[in-house]
Amino acid sequence: MFEQKKQDLNFDDIRPYYDNEYQTVIKKLIEVDQLMKAIQMYLPELSQVEIKEILLSFHTIRDFQSKMVCRIIQSLINSSSEGFTYDGFQHLDKHTPYVLISNHRDIVSDSALVNFCLNINDYDTCEIAIGSNLLAKPWIKDLVRINKSFIVKRNIPKQELLEASKNLSTYINHTLKDKKQSIWIAQREGRAKDGCDKTNPGVLKMLGLCTDENLLEHLISLNITPVSISYELDPCDALKIPELLNKSEGKEYVKSEGEDEYSMILGVQGKKGHVHVQFGIPINEEIKQFSHIKNKNELLKNIADVIDREIYANYRLWNSNYVAYDLLNKSTKYATNYTAESKQQFIDYMNKKLSNFTGNEKAKQLFLQMYANPLINCESVAVK
Repeated sequence: MFEQKKQDLNFDDIRPYYDNEYQTVIKKLIEVDQLMKAIQMYLPELSQVEIKEILLSFHTIRDFQSKMVCRIIQSLINSSSEGFTYDGFQHLDKHTPYVLISNHRDIVSDSALVNFCLNINDYDTCEIAIGSNLLAKPWIKDLVRINKSFIVKRNIPKQELLEASKNLSTYINHTLKDKKQSIWIAQREGRAKDGCDKTNPGVLKMLGLCTDENLLEHLISLNITPVSISYELDPCDALKIPELLNKSEGKEYVKSEGEDEYSMILGVQGKKGHVHVQFGIPINEEIKQFSHIKNKNELLKNIADVIDREIYANYRLWNSNYVAYDLLNKSTKYATNYTAESKQQFIDYMNKKLSNFTGNEKAKQLFLQMYANPLINCESVAVK
């Protein structure tokens, strides 16, 4: 098991915890009543005493993840989804580390489901990039770091941003090349609240900050692999409407205190309908064609477009996507993909979720757009 061997690497403030730190950290976490109650809610067959005993019995992060975290995720899947599927492991080699870049819909569930899939297929789980803005409480920071998360510093002074980004880039490279660990990172900062998944070239730029060598060759060495996560329903859909309304009117949106924390809880616990995770094909071969592009911004945009196309092509489309598209466009284009009953079910669902926006046609349009955009993006790939 990898331990810190290079004493000159300055990652202690962002890296996940090591195996030899597990016992110290877990002894603090089992004293957090809120956490123990949350675990027991999903593992009701266990008493809090039994949960604490199990957590203290582990001595490696892998045991903690495979025997406790994945057990909780399975319970969450059972309680919040109508069915969970995954595919694409034929594209991945167990002994090769990858940068898994996925669309970003839910703060917690996206990466949790990716690691769940890896674990149950006997692949090593990946390290997870998480923004510091989501770690409001010290125990939450401890919890994510014990679960193989590394910290992306947010809301820091502008003059510190470049150095922090370089350090993050170096850490990711170190994790892949020295630790031989895959990493998961979202294709953009913040969730795609409008349902339109788009890779920010800035994420790719950050990945390249650790090297002065050929940027394309470096990105190829990271084995970037797109992952598509498709939720039939988004538990936080109505919560995203106020921000989308403000944006549509050119207004700034300021989050209320505790909004991220509430979104994290609702996103995990709320009803998601059917859920599918599709691991795509590593893009190495496809992006080699860009070797002639000398402008870095143009290169990064082209690579981002490749990631987007792979994510769109691998969507699993649901009743919600087809119905929303037809309602939005006042069409019957996809009427063969749903029944009158399932259409009415989605309409009832939408009306219930938009009960605080009654009569607001713009809110309704934004809600439908949120669910129609994956289908629209999928169409855009199909016609090329």
